[in-house]
Amino acid sequence: MAEQWQKGPNERTPLLAEQSHFTNQVQAKMKTKVKSCCQKYWSLNNLKATLPCIKWIPQYRLKHFQCDLIAGLTVGLTVIPQGLAYARIAELPPQYGLYSAFMGCFVYCFLGTSKDITLGPTAIMSLMTADFAHTPVKDDATYAILLTLVGGLIQLAMGLFKLGFLVNFISFPVINGFTSAAAITIAVSQIKHNFLNKHIQQLNCL
Repeated sequence: MAEQWQKGPNERTPLLAEQSHFTNQVQAKMKTKVKSCCQKYWSLNNLKATLPCIKWIPQYRLKHFQCDLIAGLTVGLTVIPQGLAYARIAELPPQYGLYSAFMGCFVYCFLGTSKDITLGPTAIMSLMTADFAHTPVKDDATYAILLTLVGGLIQLAMGLFKLGFLVNFISFPVINGFTSAAAITIAVSQIKHNFLNKHIQQLNCL
């Protein structure tokens, strides 16, 4: 560079013009890439795919509300005892089972794409929460809340980066085996709560 700047003014002018032209080309390419990226990820179609409620809210009518009210009452009567049971499996206070039963439905109203899915805690989720969020203090849900926060952030990141295709790499035999093993584990883990407690109460009565 020192040798280039030691040249005369007439010789430096083409070099400066070439550098300026190259800089303008780089800036133009960067602007084009940024514009295309914004159009791709911040377009109206992508916004509708991210927030499906934008599609159906303008078309929502009173007759839809009546059907949704009946469906909501039916599902609510189902998820309340289900949430209480899953809270017991997760070794958490019962109110956390109720929280997990309806909070997911509220969020899914805005982000959901399927009207036939019932959201809420599952048996496998409760079992894993009991293993990883167990604390020495009784009825302490600090680790469970932290686990929920981390899991939600991971799911949000996977949704933003559209990583749902990773599920296709999990084979159905693995999913079926994991589900069956979890069902057996849950059934065995509840024996101490149902049969042993009754047996102890009978012994105490004697």
